[in-house]
Amino acid sequence: MKKIYLFAICMAIIVGIAVYFFASSLEQNINSESNDLGQVVVAVSDIPANTLITEDMVELAELPSQSINYRAVTSLDQVLGKITKYPLLTQEQVLSPDLLEKGTENGSLSYTLDDGKRAISVSVDDVSGVSGYIAQGDFVDVAATVILYDETGKSYTASTLIAENIPVLKTGVKQLSSTDSISESYTTVTLCATPEQALKINYAATNGSLCLILRPVLDNKVVNPPNYPSS
Repeated sequence: MKKIYLFAICMAIIVGIAVYFFASSLEQNINSESNDLGQVVVAVSDIPANTLITEDMVELAELPSQSINYRAVTSLDQVLGKITKYPLLTQEQVLSPDLLEKGTENGSLSYTLDDGKRAISVSVDDVSGVSGYIAQGDFVDVAATVILYDETGKSYTASTLIAENIPVLKTGVKQLSSTDSISESYTTVTLCATPEQALKINYAATNGSLCLILRPVLDNKVVNPPNYPSS
């Protein structure tokens, strides 16, 4: 009986020692993990959506590795000059999917527009749309047939070139029936214009008729021809 007690005591001591070393090892691992830091880009202050990120808006911060989002940006070079897709809160980690770059179509058409430019769509048919041969990236002239007035105030109908060398941003697409010889065509063309050009295009489309004239590649000369017929 005495041997059984001694055996139990020895086993209790062994188990206690094992538990102690296990707990010590676990604590060391936790401390080691908490000391394992990584760098991540965070917002210095609240940043609204659709904001161009500048150097004073973000900073590098050291955080425990286990708390860093796997999509977080770790270099300032990857953030500066980008545009926020969503609002960022102070000290919030900056995630790469939440950033957009001007000049790309990752967000919307507005990201591809240069400063001072506007996108405007015009309705076209087979004739005014060059039989469907206009494509994204082409350049066109915009001709309009409208009522003009001569020096005496007399009205006359004439064709005038209201904009030249205008980039084509997009062509709207519609599906045709299975009996058509082609599978797709467009009824609208979206152009990149200045505000002044956009106003002229809108006025002519509302008060007259428009026709797009496809320009050859590398021809960017502004001809500025007289109206036809002249007054």
